[in-house]
Amino acid sequence: MFHVKHEVSHTEISADALQKVNDLLSKNTDKLFEYATQLLWWNQKVNLVSRDVSRETVMEHIRHSLLISSTQVFGKASSVIDTGTGGGLPGIPLAICFPDKEFILNDIVSKKIMAVKQIGMKLGLKNVRTVSDSIAKLKVSNGDVIVTKHAFKIWELTGYLQQADWMSIIFLKGESEAGEELGEVKVEAKMTITNLDSVIKDEFYKGKAIVELSRLKHE
Repeated sequence: MFHVKHEVSHTEISADALQKVNDLLSKNTDKLFEYATQLLWWNQKVNLVSRDVSRETVMEHIRHSLLISSTQVFGKASSVIDTGTGGGLPGIPLAICFPDKEFILNDIVSKKIMAVKQIGMKLGLKNVRTVSDSIAKLKVSNGDVIVTKHAFKIWELTGYLQQADWMSIIFLKGESEAGEELGEVKVEAKMTITNLDSVIKDEFYKGKAIVELSRLKHE
């Protein structure tokens, strides 16, 4: 049996990165708070997040989403595809804070895309467009970064993207599951797992990590 080789490294989020995320939250408080309000309103009509979720938890989901901005891959990207976006996490908070980047919010569930499209319009986001379809059918170039928050197993998403020219994917998911899922990935890739709960002392972040998957190119 052919075994695909992968590289794995571990790190933890820095205090400087956390400060930058907190600065983003402070700078964009009004619009991020309005997003939370819109998300909770739409959640009563379309199942976007847990039905009993509190505003405080939604704001923590927003902060969690913004941690993606601490990665070099995100910083270099001009176009971001948020697949399995659900209610717009992590895409909408990132789009609010980074108006210079283009965002595609993608989900196979059309009702969810209808809701996030309306939320984006309500927030006046000019850098967001929505696509209701399988990620397998989206055009992905190697200049795009794909982001997703707890929507896919790693091998599942890379399987959907097997015909795409992707180079980088950022997952927000559990640290322990990331390594297990990498074993099923069929392309050579480097995984960087950035631990969150060793620095962010909050129950919300227990076991959570930023998982960067970079395709290895061989000339």
